[in-house]
Amino acid sequence: MISSLRTNGAILVALLTILFLGISCEQYEYFSPSPGILEVRFRTQNSRAGSFLPYGVTSNLTLNLQSLQIRQPGNLKLPIYIDLNAVQRNDFGDFYNCLSDQARDSSLVWGRVYAPPGTYTGLDFSARLSPNQLGFGGGVGVTVVRDGIPGFFSVFVPFETEASQLLPKSNQPPFSIPVETDRRTIVTVTLDLDSSLVRRTEDFVYKPFFYVSSIRTF
Repeated sequence: MISSLRTNGAILVALLTILFLGISCEQYEYFSPSPGILEVRFRTQNSRAGSFLPYGVTSNLTLNLQSLQIRQPGNLKLPIYIDLNAVQRNDFGDFYNCLSDQARDSSLVWGRVYAPPGTYTGLDFSARLSPNQLGFGGGVGVTVVRDGIPGFFSVFVPFETEASQLLPKSNQPPFSIPVETDRRTIVTVTLDLDSSLVRRTEDFVYKPFFYVSSIRTF
């Protein structure tokens, strides 16, 4: 009798164990939406292209981009590199000619990233003028050629000029950057050379003014 009870008890325990394992191993479906692609492009605004600051392959004003991030609500940040396969930026950053035809046409790409669908609210980046050649007084040299005549002028970058930029700035309207599944969002950042290069008697002073000029989804 006792042996039979023990046997039945062991069978019951085994059945309960199997049932418990079956429940605990039940498969649950988790839905993870496909990412979208976020692309950041760069352009310059330059109303003086027809006078002393022309665009073209013979003009050079170099911007060094050292970092780029997109912000979500809650101040979460997603780094953006030069292309979708990159895992970091070059050690010395990436260089862009602000007076190239591509800068005029908004076709310079700062970076691309696969991003979770959602709404993003800002851009953080670090960029400074690069002294590919020195100007007068230690400033940044700018070379231009207009009507076949070479020219050169110097841009003074004050020591306190911040490389780090946060968009939108406090005096700019807020914006939202939508990222949707399997779609591409292109954000264009503009450097306003009219406002950023302030003319003095013999040179210019650099006071960077960046803003987001367009957000498009395809």
